[in-house]
Amino acid sequence: MMNFLAQNIGRIEPPTGTVQVTGDPSSFVATLIRNGLTLLIITAFIVDLIWTIFAGYRFIFAGGESKNISSAWSQIYWGLIGMVVILGSFAIIKLVQTFFGVDLLTTFSIPAGSQ
Repeated sequence: MMNFLAQNIGRIEPPTGTVQVTGDPSSFVATLIRNGLTLLIITAFIVDLIWTIFAGYRFIFAGGESKNISSAWSQIYWGLIGMVVILGSFAIIKLVQTFFGVDLLTTFSIPAGSQ
């Protein structure tokens, strides 16, 4: 019964040639984290900006109803709080970068001139 379910594909040979591994794996992980942090901050800020703009439209089209105006103001308020939190997290990351001398968001470096 087991031979019936199994496939006989023969011997599998590894590909010819050698695999060249270059670079430091920890630099790959650091780059991955750096890019993820940057993407997260930018995406969060854009989403929060769209949220706040949408709340402004809700306020404009509230039609004078106090319930809708209150809801729109609440949405604007929380959108602005979100922007402050996002900018605050960016500031904290920059502070950590400066204090510890690590590069968390960018890999900007000034190339040395030829001598």
